[in-house]
Amino acid sequence: MRKTIYIHVGYHKTATTFLQKSIYPKLKHQITYLSRGHIQPDLYKIRHKKLSDKATNDLRSGFESMMETGKPLLISYEGLSGNPMSTKKKVKDNYAILEDLRRIFPEESYDVHIIVGVRRQIDLLTSLYVQYIHQGGYKQAAAVFEEWEQLGVLDGYYYFSYMERVTQLFGKNNYYLMQYEQFRQNEMQEIKGLLQYMGIEKVPSYSNTKVNRSYGTMQVKAARKINYFLKTPFNPEAPVPTKRGKPLSRRLLQNRASFMLHHQKYFLPDSLQQVLQAKYQSDNQLFFRHYGIDYTKKEI
Repeated sequence: MRKTIYIHVGYHKTATTFLQKSIYPKLKHQITYLSRGHIQPDLYKIRHKKLSDKATNDLRSGFESMMETGKPLLISYEGLSGNPMSTKKKVKDNYAILEDLRRIFPEESYDVHIIVGVRRQIDLLTSLYVQYIHQGGYKQAAAVFEEWEQLGVLDGYYYFSYMERVTQLFGKNNYYLMQYEQFRQNEMQEIKGLLQYMGIEKVPSYSNTKVNRSYGTMQVKAARKINYFLKTPFNPEAPVPTKRGKPLSRRLLQNRASFMLHHQKYFLPDSLQQVLQAKYQSDNQLFFRHYGIDYTKKEI
């Protein structure tokens, strides 16, 4: 009898962290949830390494040892949808990660279901750029997106192509699509739908996990200027060393006083939004036709 496994691969910025903190840990009576902290080394290998047959077998054995008899296994890690802010020239893409997941959990032994959260690409990538600034980046959006294009990072957001690969590898009925915009409109309904897909009827009681407020236009502009002088993974040649933890810009700008003085939602430049919309347009048309989620129009 095949064992049931649910793998929530992300994407980033689609409420994955909320589910990991507020919902999944409360399902212990119905499902075995392996949090990122429990299997960090394994996730790193899947996300970054070229896996030999031995490495694949070792990973499978490790996951098997953590499975509880009679319970499905749940793995949730948004990094399995790719590495959106890598500074390396060669990054393991999300297609290769899917293929390795299939190798680790072969069809003859495992009934694998892939959970995918999607969000309008311009919105998602805007949020990722703000996160880049949060983490010490200093470059203008156009320069960052040019780098991401050259690294192939932006190619990871062709949703139709990605879902086609999911269904080829795991089956046409073995996926669950969550739309972030619908989640924002009716959180409880979307959580209920996801849990029912996993065979869980009742939504556990929960409270929204408090998260840091995102930078607005002023904070992004100010943080870029501050970060230019601070040594971080995104600015290794900067003159001022920094200790681990929050960059100085976050300590200065991530507070109530800063947001009270000026907080206007940050938008990517119009010209960049147009480029991104055109990049994904054909794929989004196919995505809408086959999966019913319409990202063919520019909205943010």
